Amino acid sequence: MSYWETAPGTSMPPYVALAVVSMQRALGSAFQLLTPRSVPGLIGTDFLRKSWDFEPLGFEMISEIKTIVAKSDYIRMAYVYRHGGVWLDADTLLFRDPTMSLFPEGLTFNLHWYSEALFASQKGNALLGRAVNAALSQKVHPWGNPGGIKALVACAPEQLSIIPASVLDPGYRPLYNFSTCDVMRRRDIAVDEFITAPNVDILKLYNTYFTRTSTRQCSVEQFLCEETLLARLFLHIEADPSYWIDRTDMLMAQCAT
Repeated sequence: MSYWETAPGTSMPPYVALAVVSMQRALGSAFQLLTPRSVPGLIGTDFLRKSWDFEPLGFEMISEIKTIVAKSDYIRMAYVYRHGGVWLDADTLLFRDPTMSLFPEGLTFNLHWYSEALFASQKGNALLGRAVNAALSQKVHPWGNPGGIKALVACAPEQLSIIPASVLDPGYRPLYNFSTCDVMRRRDIAVDEFITAPNVDILKLYNTYFTRTSTRQCSVEQFLCEETLLARLFLHIEADPSYWIDRTDMLMAQCAT
């Protein structure tokens, strides 16, 4: 599952909308997009009584967006703790169903962990339970570390099933990660030059970086016409732009209700 909430006066970035559609396409009915309307019925309302915020950040972020991101850090852990399942950040691109790559022996009661952007467990995971309780009691939390989950993970290797970084490595060098993700804006790299690893199913898109460094907002149709590597990755999955435009329109209508 994933979560999306649009801050007042903003819109869902086109690549996030496209990424969510890629998850819907790959996972079908197994994928659930959580929204502000649906979440209280799934994890309770305690989190609504708290003002969510981060410790001081080393970069600028609109306060309303910062609140949403901090709150979503809690929502993801609380949902998986209560219901079990797999958390995927909304800026996750799926080429196909990654279940076998991520969980070759199935989903267990261990915490399957890559980072706070990708984790999973059966319901009732003790590490998530501790982090959920801590997150509710903390006034603020560090970026990417709600409820001190990273320290809990570091201290309990026997309770983990590590998701290897290689599962999300497209094969391109220099290694694709947050510090190199601007490669997605290039127009001179072919998709098959970027994706050289065999059978890669999943890719992180780093919305935080793109949002901080974008100079304009555009529609999905405009984005797909820009011929950036990122746009061409979606068209590599489905070459017909109208497919993406129609389904992102449906998605945005769903998120607006």
